[in-house]
Amino acid sequence: MSDSLEVRRAGPEVRDAQARLFWRCFAKPAHVEALRWRYDRNPHGQAVSLILADDDGHAACSFAYVPRLAVSRTIDGKVTEGYIGQQGDVMTDPDWQRKGLARRLVQECAKATGDAGFLFNWGFPNRQSAPVFLKLEWLSSGAIRPRRHLLTSDGKSKKRRLADGRVAALRLPWDVMRCARARRALGDLPVGYSTRVLESFPEAVGGLSRAVEARYPFMLHRDAEWLNWRFLETPSRGHVALGLYDPENTFVGYVVIQPPRAELDSGVGYLVDFLVPDAGLEDALLHRAIDALEARGASVVESWSVDGSWWRGKLERAGFLAAKPENHLFVYHFPLAPEHPFAEAALDASTWYLTDGDRDDELMG
Repeated sequence: MSDSLEVRRAGPEVRDAQARLFWRCFAKPAHVEALRWRYDRNPHGQAVSLILADDDGHAACSFAYVPRLAVSRTIDGKVTEGYIGQQGDVMTDPDWQRKGLARRLVQECAKATGDAGFLFNWGFPNRQSAPVFLKLEWLSSGAIRPRRHLLTSDGKSKKRRLADGRVAALRLPWDVMRCARARRALGDLPVGYSTRVLESFPEAVGGLSRAVEARYPFMLHRDAEWLNWRFLETPSRGHVALGLYDPENTFVGYVVIQPPRAELDSGVGYLVDFLVPDAGLEDALLHRAIDALEARGASVVESWSVDGSWWRGKLERAGFLAAKPENHLFVYHFPLAPEHPFAEAALDASTWYLTDGDRDDELMG
């Protein structure tokens, strides 16, 4: 019966069908407006989205690849850029699972994204879906997992730590003190430097991103238009961006946080995105971000990082503790231009500049 389903390009006119499919797959609502934000308003380009649907337009399977402008620095110092496809919202109706639909759509999406000029596709499959992508010749780039900075010994913090095991929960009071010591060791900003909440990102942020991009083999570009869309114009309005300013009131960096969501009552806040070219200011800016989350009601601060990456090292220095070892996702990619410098850079995600905010989730957690 799967042969009766037709592969269709999913433009804005089918967002209703995709929202219904989301509900069928995950038993939670996906508002059409949220899909339009994600797929149609990204300033780096419209998503390449395909569905498998019957003659009446009912979707049985849907994939989407959101474009990101990426930059690669080669060993000889040359810098190149291009677009890659970030996989998100992989959905198969429960009544249509195990019929080969996902395999079929992955192959069709590879062709469609290649035709769109993407240099590779990438995503974060879990342990259940990862074997499917390996069979379809996707390549492993590494693993990404959460780390936690414990602020209090309250019930919310204990519940979160219990997810990492009973021993971790029993160690909670000592780990809170350990995290507090690490936070104090980060220090504070130099005299004259300050942070303030951003209503929008200044255009100067693009230049700051370029300065950091020159240091890494692979990084996703951050310009003002994209950052505003990604963090300040989201359907949830769930993020807070703190701009960093020097004594002359010049914008020199930022950090994005996600305060605890009131509807979840979990006490978990997130350290989402981070950019400051001056390495001497990194620790103090992280300190300010953790303080800001604590002031907004967080009992625990979380952030995901790739194993072996600069971001993981930065989190460890700030006292973030490892979660349960099996709590992780894979970083996979599919090269669409094997001769391009991106193909080599994609092989090792530990060398990327990748923060929690570079994942495809609109909200962390």
